[in-house]
Amino acid sequence: MKLTAVLNDLVWINLVATRSRSTDEKRLRRESILDAAEQAFIDRRFDKASMGSIASSAGLSRALLYVYFRDKEDIHLGLSVRAAKRLLTLMADFSSPCPNGISSMYAIGQAYLYFYHNEKEYFRILTLSAGMRPSANQTGADSTDSEREYIQIDEDILELMVNAIQRAYDDRSLQLPGTPNPVEVALYMRGSLHGLIMLQDGNRSLFEAHKVTPETWLENSLNMIARSLTQPVPPDTTK
Repeated sequence: MKLTAVLNDLVWINLVATRSRSTDEKRLRRESILDAAEQAFIDRRFDKASMGSIASSAGLSRALLYVYFRDKEDIHLGLSVRAAKRLLTLMADFSSPCPNGISSMYAIGQAYLYFYHNEKEYFRILTLSAGMRPSANQTGADSTDSEREYIQIDEDILELMVNAIQRAYDDRSLQLPGTPNPVEVALYMRGSLHGLIMLQDGNRSLFEAHKVTPETWLENSLNMIARSLTQPVPPDTTK
């Protein structure tokens, strides 16, 4: 009986180890495909990169590529996860030393500008993925790893922003009329700053014609967003 138990244990340990190796190998293979796709998207842009060229760069057959990713959009979503993780790291690094909530919020905005200026390819990948992003209520048993991972990292970014806003409410460095839900404030910050970036990114000639330096304008715009959130709360005249 003891020998049988030992043998059963050994079989189980070997099975677990095999599954672990298989999981690790799958993860490494996915990462190598994403490495090849990232370079292909940089060299040829997303619309010109094909599954065949990505498979060739990764040293795989095109058929094997579909074992790991559903289609080219799924690969792009996988790269968006990478980009979003980098953005989350920057936001956390910029905001963690801040002494209060409102300075954390401002630092998160600075991190987004840094991401745009210094991680341009990741910024482009993340921006182009806007139409591919799944929502939490769209996921199910047939969802891909890229879809599940993207939903998680997107929620992590939102949570970091919401925590900074809630901290600002708690320490009273942020006082807004009606005390909007922190999620609403986070979406306002995100939408405002991204919209400003896209405005100057697609209208360089307009800025040049009026001798406006885009980088300085973005910094000034971030300051204006910050001021819009830190104006004193007006007195309630209805009482």
